[in-house]
Amino acid sequence: MPHKSSSAGTNIGEILLREGLITNAQLDMALARQRETDKPLMRILVESGFIDETRRLNFFKRQFGIPLISLETIQIDPILYTYIPAQIARRHHLVPIKLDRDGLVVAMEDPSDLVLIDNLKELVGLRIKPVVAPSAEIQAALEGYPEEEVSEKVIERAEKFDPAVRFFSWFFLPMMSAALLVGMAAMLTLYEPFQRWLQNHLADNVTKSAQAFTVFLYFFLTWGVWTIIMYEIRGLVFDDFQWRDPAELGPPRSRKKAMFISLFFGWLGIDRFYLGYRGPGILKLLTLGLVGFWWIFDFVLLLLNKIPDAAGRPLE
Repeated sequence: MPHKSSSAGTNIGEILLREGLITNAQLDMALARQRETDKPLMRILVESGFIDETRRLNFFKRQFGIPLISLETIQIDPILYTYIPAQIARRHHLVPIKLDRDGLVVAMEDPSDLVLIDNLKELVGLRIKPVVAPSAEIQAALEGYPEEEVSEKVIERAEKFDPAVRFFSWFFLPMMSAALLVGMAAMLTLYEPFQRWLQNHLADNVTKSAQAFTVFLYFFLTWGVWTIIMYEIRGLVFDDFQWRDPAELGPPRSRKKAMFISLFFGWLGIDRFYLGYRGPGILKLLTLGLVGFWWIFDFVLLLLNKIPDAAGRPLE
């Protein structure tokens, strides 16, 4: 009886089932455990004893044509560990082993995971050439990864970006895009000088429907160009936003001074410049505190002591 589960990993499970390498009951048990642990299906099957390592390796080689290698005889250049972060490598049980002119060769436990391979390609910026290797050898190779004390600190601190930065990194683009639509609609319906100007520039010898289409086309193109510009601005200010080096920023900032600056000059972004946030400071200046909204938001956050300086340090 064919298996009808639609859970993640069913495709490879169906192939194993069709080849008689596992039973329906074993696949059901493995899929149930996968939903609980989020581990790759093949690893669960091996850990459960439903498939041994030799069959796993031969299955990938035969079914997908993926080369089978042994890592015991390969000396991995330490520079290769910098291509894929240790956190990702350990989570997905893979290790980069060689860099050639065609891309990065990666030994993987489950080289059939095309989504993972695409993500690695985007991360590394190179073509990913998967090979399959014994799990124990991949685990041994993973031990060569250097400790990530600095990276872990950066990740820990990055989670503490203040609420205003997090909020505007998510909602700046939709807010600014919608603001132009509202502004254009208001001018079109309420601002008589603009209505007269528009009427004078529309041809009199065309139908009202044609005039309406022309107005729609102009406004749609204007909105599209505006949205693209706002997308680029958002990327410049918020994408890859990182804490600055404390040595570069200097001594910790005073909370009382930041509150004073925010109250009187926050609409110009001076408070963000004082705290060391260059990108948000420029954006706040150009938008006049996002028409006051960001100005008030930052002042309230400073009152609640929810904004650190640009090095991630609490205000004094």
